[in-house]
Amino acid sequence: MAKEHVLAKVDADLRRGHVHPAMQRLASLTAAYPDDLELRARRAALYRQVGNVAEAGRWGFLTEDASVEEVAAFERSYPNAWQRLRVLTVTADPSGRLGPVASGRLARLVEQAEQGGAGVTWTEVGPRPGEPSSWRDELGCLVAAVVGLVLVALTVLGLVTAIRWVL
Repeated sequence: MAKEHVLAKVDADLRRGHVHPAMQRLASLTAAYPDDLELRARRAALYRQVGNVAEAGRWGFLTEDASVEEVAAFERSYPNAWQRLRVLTVTADPSGRLGPVASGRLARLVEQAEQGGAGVTWTEVGPRPGEPSSWRDELGCLVAAVVGLVLVALTVLGLVTAIRWVL
């Protein structure tokens, strides 16, 4: 369905007082269009309407109209800066499209996330830590690779053994 058609359904749901279906439709739209700031503002307004301050702060974080209380509730819900940055669910750096308040808010969040040692790199799937700060950061990948290789070797060995039994 086209975005406008779904938004018309959201408006119709809200006119009838059906908040939950409207929330679900907006959630689907923000999943399909993660970088659409207008959808985020509408979702924040809906959460504001139902009294969910933390979610209003989450979805309004990149808008100019998120209140200090909403942002603080969002920060309490997600105390880790990297966690907050990821749950914003944007796929591209929105800095150039934000107003001055939201831009400053995002810059502070990115600065907090970078205090862990790795810079913020924007990828096609959203923000990711930049270069790892030490070999310990790579240890998890190394362990996973070794386990994967061992599993492949055991599978090949099992297949060779099974083929020898059959012949």
